[in-house]
Order: sequence, then C-alpha cells, then structure tokens
Amino acid sequence: MATRSITVNAIGFLEKDRRMIRNILSVASNKDYSYQLTMIGGETADIVIVNTDDPVAMTAWNDYRQISPDAHVILASAVPQFTTDYVCIKRPLIASQLHSVLAPGELKTPAPRTSQKYEVLAKSFLFRNLSAHHQEKIVSLSRVMMLPAQQVVFEAAATGEEMFVVLNGRLKVSVANREGREIVLGSIGPGEIVGEIAMLDGRGRSATATTLTPCELLVIHRRDFMPFLEQNPKAAIDLIRVLALRLRLNTEQLAELIEGDEVLR
Repeated sequence: MATRSITVNAIGFLEKDRRMIRNILSVASNKDYSYQLTMIGGETADIVIVNTDDPVAMTAWNDYRQISPDAHVILASAVPQFTTDYVCIKRPLIASQLHSVLAPGELKTPAPRTSQKYEVLAKSFLFRNLSAHHQEKIVSLSRVMMLPAQQVVFEAAATGEEMFVVLNGRLKVSVANREGREIVLGSIGPGEIVGEIAMLDGRGRSATATTLTPCELLVIHRRDFMPFLEQNPKAAIDLIRVLALRLRLNTEQLAELIEGDEVLR
C-alpha cells in the first residue's frame, strides 16, 4: 500500500511550538502515513491543531472551519474546558500526548451536532414555541463558533447583525453606569440567547456580552433570519409575543439594578 500523505495545520502557536510539532510529525510518520506541517496558517489540511487559549487563533479557526469543515481537529488548552466532540489536549504541548492522538484512527471527525442544536432551540425562550419545521430551518441558517474565556462577543452600542444561542459554556451580560462602573445584568448558559434585539432591529447593542468560560455558540445572522421571518409569518408572530415578554422582564430587572446602585451610592 502506498504511503498516505497527511497535512497538518497548527493555528495560534509560537515558532518554537511549531518546531516541536514538526519534530513530532516526523517521528509519527511511518510506512503507512507521512505527516507534513503546512507552511501557511490558512492553508487547508487534513488535521488542524488549534491553540484555544489564543483569541486570535480561535477567530482564525472559526473562519477556517467554513472552508474546511471536514478536517480532523485537535484543541490544545492550558485548562481544557470545552464540552466538545473534538480531541482535546493540554498545553504546553507534550510530545507523547500529541503523538498518541495523531493516528488517524484515533482522531475524531466533527460529529453532526444537528440533534444538539434542535434540543437547544427547543429549550430556548425564543424558539421553543416554533414548529419542528421552523426549528429545522433556523438550524440550517446557522453556523457554530467557538470562543475562549474572557472574550468579548460584542460591545454595547456596536452595530448588531447576529444573535447567539449558547450550546456550551457561560457568558455574562453587562452595562456601564454613569461613572463607567460595570453592572452585570446576569449570566447565560446552554439554551439561552443573547443579541437578538439588535439583530432584529439592526441597531446598536444594548449591552456587552463576554465569555466567562470557553463557549460554543450557534450564530444566526440578520441577513438569513429576516427573510425567514418574512416567509414564515406564523413564526414571526410567535417571536413577537416572546420578545414582548422578554422586554417586560428585562425592563423590570434593569429598574431594580439601577435603584440598588443608587442606594449604594
């Protein structure tokens, strides 16, 4: 049998780490598989190793997955916290650890997460009253994004074109008072949604959202969602009812927070 050539892309690593990865690939190569580290970060490859502690690398990987969704993935983190189907290893990279997961039979191809997306939508306040057909359509319009901890998802007043459904992890939502002090409105976790108001009206964000832990988010863009509402008026009416209730509850919560802040001063 001819030797199979397997390309490996390493995203978010220093040159010394890339040298070590290159050496490990050389050792792991045999008569069946020959591993080659790509020279360019954005080059497509059979295996992708991502430094999830680097926000820039995570952004690059989210873009990379759109052009190479079938690549085998290894996530490397100092404190692995993702609940994910991908292979996870600890940083700093240990040669034996990386070598043990390089065998193609050991790597996990990203499993279809469609069922999880349906489950999350069915539990979310915004989409739980929609029909299964409408939920299926929304899933088809979405994409998945992964972010490290302490990453700003969006900032208050920024133009909003996307809303985010949390698949895994937790985020905090906050605003600044008149003195610039942060007021945390709350935290959200799996099944909850953030950014829907600005996405729907196309105006500025009303608050800032920041990841508290590594997060996996389902992203729905305005350019895809608005035509869906236009074509499905029943779904639009259901969403209006839910948003009205959400707005009422949020207004009451914000009034209580502001009142409490005034008392403390």
